Amino acid sequence: MGDMDYLAHVSEDGLRREPVSVHLSQVADMAASFADVFGGSAWGYAVGMAHDIGKYSKAFQHRLLDGGPKCDHSTAGAVELAKQPFGWMLSYCAAGHHGGLPNGGTLLDDGASLAGRIAKAGRGELPDYTEYKNDVSVSVPVGLPMFGIDKMAQSDMAYALAFRTRMLFSCLVDADYLCTERFIDNKDRELGGHDDLVRLQGMLEKKIASFYPPATDLNAARCHLLEQCAEAAEGEPGVYSLTVPTGGGKTLSSMRFALRHACAHGMRRVIYAAPYTSIIEQNADVYRGLFGSDNVLEHHADFDFDTLGESGGRMRLAAENWDAPVVVTTNVQVFESLHSDKTSRCRKLHNIAGSVIILDEAQMIPTDYLRPCVRALAELVNRYGCTVLLCTATQPAINPFFAETGLSVKEVAGDVDRLFDTLRRVTYIGLGKIDDSGLARRLASHNQALCIVNSRAQAKNLFNSLVELAGEDGCYHLSTLMHPAHRRSTLKEIRTRLASGAPCCVVSTSLVEAGVDLDFPVVYRAVAGLDSIVQAAGRCNREGKMNYADARVFLFSPETSYALPIETKHRIGVIGTTDPRLFEVEELGDVGTPDSVERYFKALYSYKEYGSSSSGVSGLDKQGIVMALSEPRVLTLIEGAPKALSYPFRDVASSFKIIADGSYSVVIPCGEIEGDLELLMSGTISRDAIRHVSCYAVSVYEQDLKALYASGLVDRVADDLFLLLDANTYSETTGLDVRAEGGKGVFL
Repeated sequence: MGDMDYLAHVSEDGLRREPVSVHLSQVADMAASFADVFGGSAWGYAVGMAHDIGKYSKAFQHRLLDGGPKCDHSTAGAVELAKQPFGWMLSYCAAGHHGGLPNGGTLLDDGASLAGRIAKAGRGELPDYTEYKNDVSVSVPVGLPMFGIDKMAQSDMAYALAFRTRMLFSCLVDADYLCTERFIDNKDRELGGHDDLVRLQGMLEKKIASFYPPATDLNAARCHLLEQCAEAAEGEPGVYSLTVPTGGGKTLSSMRFALRHACAHGMRRVIYAAPYTSIIEQNADVYRGLFGSDNVLEHHADFDFDTLGESGGRMRLAAENWDAPVVVTTNVQVFESLHSDKTSRCRKLHNIAGSVIILDEAQMIPTDYLRPCVRALAELVNRYGCTVLLCTATQPAINPFFAETGLSVKEVAGDVDRLFDTLRRVTYIGLGKIDDSGLARRLASHNQALCIVNSRAQAKNLFNSLVELAGEDGCYHLSTLMHPAHRRSTLKEIRTRLASGAPCCVVSTSLVEAGVDLDFPVVYRAVAGLDSIVQAAGRCNREGKMNYADARVFLFSPETSYALPIETKHRIGVIGTTDPRLFEVEELGDVGTPDSVERYFKALYSYKEYGSSSSGVSGLDKQGIVMALSEPRVLTLIEGAPKALSYPFRDVASSFKIIADGSYSVVIPCGEIEGDLELLMSGTISRDAIRHVSCYAVSVYEQDLKALYASGLVDRVADDLFLLLDANTYSETTGLDVRAEGGKGVFL
């Protein structure tokens, strides 16, 4: 080995050196151990040994040690891997281990795609790295059976190969990060501190034992469900559903299934995913209370790890690769990561293998992303040792989509109809059309009431009308125009008033309807999809203290036509087809039976039978109702890859955006983030500072941001992050006044 064959890193001790061969060997060993969980250790080792061989070039060493010009070091490994049979897919990983997985492209590309970069090497445009042959050997195993994807249809094999490539990419980048970190810090990352799943199961069982003997009929039903979950957990890995009415105790029931199932089958962790941070925060608190903060990773943009005290530092590191026994996160984080090209997003993917995935409020997967999401879940079950548990009070009719992948969905709860009848808590009443002033008068007549609407604009208008009638005391507004910390403090105050019986009228968008632990004697809900209606009803008589005939959920159609997202309009159109009674003035009884939910979702997911229908609701945009299951190119991009294995990883990632691009964060200044804002304003950008201030930020659309900017109300502090300059633009009751609401419609 010559003097030039080193990696160099600046650490607290100054410049430190490490032979390239040592780094490659360490990364290869670690990547192989990560990939071993899904039978890919030999491929993990191969890509680990190849990924940095470009650092043997004199040009790279000159860059690293002497401050010379930048040079390409990642293409070399891709070139050597691509020379070997079955090495082409690994070459994506080597080429992208810093900048992300590239598109496959063609040899005529300008160098951004994998093929273009390999063509660049063929033209002699890479620095000479051949000295690597003196130290390391790059050898790719031969044969598809080791991938576990032989004997498939071509389209299925294309998807499975792309998925496997991304999983091996995850193994490589996580190993590379960890080995580099170990060298810089001159020590291993201090992981540890968490218990194994067997111990966590014991903690949960101890808590469950305290529920017996059940003191009420409601508790008896919850205990019976817990027993069904324990029994079902002994079944084989696969896809399960847990269909439970709101308030039936699925937070603990689903975790009992997950832990018992994981322990029975030697699985590694439990991943709980939900659509809203409000649900995640609530359930993460429950799980931390059971298992301790060292065992539960809460991972979403609004979470501040500093709140965990001594555990915060370790859990912040664990968020990088999900190294924790229980992970509580968002649907967006799970599904966008599974389709991502970025190193930061993909790094954790290998740790999903061998997990029980609890998908809470499964009905919230947007219809146009349903097929790609189901396909990814099925791949995890079929080839990565996972089990999926779909939890909801309104189980979507997605069995046929799993059947397309060779999987069936097994229900945990047994006699679902009987369970729903036992746990029935409300009676629905239709009000027909009503204007905001009339609705405000009805709300003001109650001591405690919740009203959920479909748009932020209506929530604000209705709240203002309510305050004019009843005054501010006991009246609350909730929407994403309020920053997360503001919403959390408001919810805490609402819960306190509800518990004490004090007057409490709340006007909210849909952010409170799924999974948030609130219990009102009466609920009003703007007509929406049946899933939203049933979830909103779950905030009424939640603990079953009233007779269901006295606990009323009033359904209404706004007189004013507010702008709504396409997805919401589509679901309203479908419910108008399957149950038009909901738009009339009449007593409706129980509209959320399992049969009615199944009819609704079959219609929602149907192209032909309901696709061209309209409910006749005033203001309903008929264009867009036919959009069911029109996924944005994700599957066709992958399955249509040519035989040359030219996969468009970057295009897939840009096409798969559950939360559409075009929103910006406006930070609301306050004392809690004063220090972080000073850092940002001085140009010192840090991940921790951005994460902390995001807890005090409101997401706005581009047209709203332009209006605020033109008025001199905001200023840019970092990329898509803006600071509110006028405190009067933010209300302590209704949040940010965007002054340009409308256009696309607002979702929460």
